[in-house]
Amino acid sequence: MAAPLKERLMPKVVSPPPAIEVSTLTKAFYNSDADSVTLAVSDFSFSVARGEFVCIVGPSGCGKTTVLRILADLETKLSGEVTLHTDDAPAMVFQEASVLPWLTVAQNVALPLRLKSTPRAQQKTRVDEMLALTGLTSFANARPSQLSGGMRQRVSVARALADDRDILLMDEPFGALDEQTRLVLQQELLRIWEATRKTVVFITHSVDEALTLADRVLVMSPRPGTLVADLKVPFERPRDVVELRRDKRFWDLTYEVWNLLASPERA
Repeated sequence: MAAPLKERLMPKVVSPPPAIEVSTLTKAFYNSDADSVTLAVSDFSFSVARGEFVCIVGPSGCGKTTVLRILADLETKLSGEVTLHTDDAPAMVFQEASVLPWLTVAQNVALPLRLKSTPRAQQKTRVDEMLALTGLTSFANARPSQLSGGMRQRVSVARALADDRDILLMDEPFGALDEQTRLVLQQELLRIWEATRKTVVFITHSVDEALTLADRVLVMSPRPGTLVADLKVPFERPRDVVELRRDKRFWDLTYEVWNLLASPERA
């Protein structure tokens, strides 16, 4: 029987694919004796929608960074499927600020554009935009040695954004910073994400940080890392990192995540 005329005339809505699709990812490393292997990640599956901010938490050694490095094509998988629906390789921000000490702040931010032979005028325009976005305009001519650790990490973020990649991968970028600086940079990252709506996968050991930043939090088990829980974060955006901590739901969800980390078999 034919569908009603109205139904046949309505255009079909086709949802775009996720930005990132990972299916049954497994990774192992050879041990030093080369006769045995350590299984780092096992049967790990998740997806990330376009423009979504996803944090991954888990105990040390569970394979969080390994997953991120596979997404960045810095590690090879043993098995499984990893698909990034983008024309460009993702940009990556590492735990330690990877700025070049002999370049100024502006020159560091411009580096990916120089490597692509972007015209100088376009480089300057883009660098000025990124410096303004990350609050670094007045430090454009400073050297990294003149900056605090938090400011150097801002430079790393600005450089990752300068090339305007669709996907941003962040490996514990605030992990080495003091708590006050972390809160400041979390607020800055939230502001930047609101302005750019990049697809972000963010690795962190901090449950507080994950719940502050993310749309969803993926909880990994101890090694070999696999998915224990995929939790939706219910807080509206834009978010204030201080006011958020007055919300009872924040602490209820914090307890839930810590409970999963302490006893992953309860998931």
